[in-house]
Order: sequence, then C-alpha cells, then structure tokens
Amino acid sequence: MFILDLLAALMIGLVVVWFVSIAFNTKGPWDSFLWFFLAVGLFAWVGGIWMVPFGPSWGGIGWLPFAFMGILAVLMLTAASPRSSRRRGDFKGKAKTDEEARIGIDIFFWGLIICLLIFGTSHYIWFPRVL
Repeated sequence: MFILDLLAALMIGLVVVWFVSIAFNTKGPWDSFLWFFLAVGLFAWVGGIWMVPFGPSWGGIGWLPFAFMGILAVLMLTAASPRSSRRRGDFKGKAKTDEEARIGIDIFFWGLIICLLIFGTSHYIWFPRVL
C-alpha cells in the first residue's frame, strides 16, 4: 500500500500544481515547479494516509483525502508565494532583506520536507495494513 498511496498522492499533486501554476502564473514559494510539486505531493500523501478514507475507492485507496489535502496544500503555498506583479518600494538594504527572506524560506522548506517524510513513514510503522 505504501507505493500505491505515494503514487496516488504524487499524481494528484502533479495535477493540482500544474493547474495552479498555469492559472496563477506561480511556481510556489521556492520559484521551482519541482520543489512546489514535491511539497504538495508530500502534503497530499501525509494527509491522505492519516485521514479516514472516504469517497470512492480505486485500487483499494480512498482518493478524496489525497485530493483534499493536495488542494489545501497548494492553496496555502500559493498564498505564500511571491508575486512578480507586486511593486516594491526601493529602500536601502533591499538585497540584504531579500537574501535573508530567501534563507528563511529555504530553511522552512527543508524542515517541512523532513517533517512530512517523518509523519508519512511513521503511519506505516504505527498502523501497518494487512494485505
């Protein structure tokens, strides 16, 4: 079930991120489609396996929790994404504050990825499914 759950979440993450990237012209907070997809896919995976399965089941997997968490994650991360159309006022130290913001976003990203991997794998350790 591990592989099927992960593949379902990654497929849903890919579709949701692709749609939002085109609709809102964004690549997420990290300016990379790949990292945006990875974060949303892991959110969908963790949320999908920890939620009680509901809705239609295909291949033994309830897909609605994965889709719900993928959409929720992409909306939260899109709201946190910088917009190129916004105008920023010029002020001294702009480069320094931009660099500090980028470092903060990178630290948040890697902490998020590590936590999501821990939460996802711990579910299979605590609640093993009998095939």
